Amino acid sequence: MKKIYNLSIFCLIFFSIHFISAQTENSEKAEKLYKKFSAQASEEREKGNFVQAEALYRKALDKKPEGDAAAYNFGNLYFENEKKQQSVLRYAESAKSSEDKMVKHKNYHNLGNVFMEEKQYAKAVEAYKNALRNNPNDEETRYNLALAKQKREKEKNDGGGGDQNKDQQQKKENQNKDQNKGGEGDQEKKEDKKQDSKDGKNEKESEKKKEDAKQNPKEGDNQKQKQPSQPQKGKMSEQQIKNLLQAIQNKEKDTQEKMNAKKVKGVKVKTEKDW
Repeated sequence: MKKIYNLSIFCLIFFSIHFISAQTENSEKAEKLYKKFSAQASEEREKGNFVQAEALYRKALDKKPEGDAAAYNFGNLYFENEKKQQSVLRYAESAKSSEDKMVKHKNYHNLGNVFMEEKQYAKAVEAYKNALRNNPNDEETRYNLALAKQKREKEKNDGGGGDQNKDQQQKKENQNKDQNKGGEGDQEKKEDKKQDSKDGKNEKESEKKKEDAKQNPKEGDNQKQKQPSQPQKGKMSEQQIKNLLQAIQNKEKDTQEKMNAKKVKGVKVKTEKDW
């Protein structure tokens, strides 16, 4: 029994050592791959290849999820490409998983910068405070904290709404402008409709007058057509003038015939000779 007991202990120790050795080997292999993918991701990031860098950072963190350096640089990649929400997530993960105060400081500092750009000044203040807790000597973080506090106080004095209040005020002004434009448009439509109605009425009246003129000619025109013009008092009519001229011509004709008859009787006829 004693020999069997000793043999069991030996086997247990052997398998434990083998397991630990295999685990260590896998851990070392994962660490190597983590460093390899992280380095490659940094190279692609410097070249501006966002897609390739993003994929390599994911591979690195897959090999070492607690890899705070890769998570921090991953956050920088998102921040540089205007993907603020993703950068916040990566910075927070890196700050939480890291045991290095300098790494924590960098993550919180960058978180504060993201919140400042997003005008979330209260969150920025807390992020900068956490950064200074891990590195009290960083003057840039201290300056940013003072600026964030100033912005936060100004936001409170403005009514607590900050840019949100400005957006609501601008929206309200735009709505008032739209309503005024709508009112002016309705007024113009009413005026146009009124003018069209007036023009239509005038046109109908004009058409009616033309129709009445066709059916009922003016009395003056009817009188001109039915009654001949009468001579005015003290003046001869056209027919009377014609008759008078005709009488004068007849009288002159008679007088001329009488004179011609007298001339014929008084004229002597001269006889020409034949030589």
